[in-house]
Amino acid sequence: MKKIHLTILIILIISLAVNVTLALNWSNSTKNASVLAKKVDDYSKKLASIKKKTKKNLATKNALSELSNWKIKPKPIGSYKYNRNKTNGEIMSFYEANAIYNSDKKYQKVGLDGVQAPNPFGDKMINRATITDERAQKYLLSMINNPKERTRQRIDWLTYAVFLNKSRLKHRKVYADILTRWQNNYDFSQLTNERKTIENLRK
Repeated sequence: MKKIHLTILIILIISLAVNVTLALNWSNSTKNASVLAKKVDDYSKKLASIKKKTKKNLATKNALSELSNWKIKPKPIGSYKYNRNKTNGEIMSFYEANAIYNSDKKYQKVGLDGVQAPNPFGDKMINRATITDERAQKYLLSMINNPKERTRQRIDWLTYAVFLNKSRLKHRKVYADILTRWQNNYDFSQLTNERKTIENLRK
């Protein structure tokens, strides 16, 4: 009888030990599963973030590619038509000029004004903001001496350059008087006196 009780007791102890071991293993497994689930969740978030960034970068890349296709391509400057009723010797809008100016470094050498209103006297690198006394006198004399040089665009362009007066012209009033007479009335009746006036300024 004692042997049976002892056997039952041993079985109960073993059963208890197994149950405790199983319980501990289950607890550890639960913890491990929880840690693993957290890691999976973290990786999923990271993956989602990477996908989002990749998608955003791809969208940006596509947008930039599309923009580059829509970018205003510079036309030859001579292809724009001069319209003196709209501007002061300018041949294109500010927005067109700005798009061209920003599209290529070679245009930036002449300045935004040089793109919008190219020098009609042929000096590509000189715009209306960089006109000096020497240059203004040279242009005036060229128009005084040669009727073919006397165009509306040149008169308007030089008039605006004198009006801007970025180089602080010494004889601005003299140039303005001559150009205003030419511009408003197309009056070239005083060319001889005007030539003398300009030549005296050069001495």
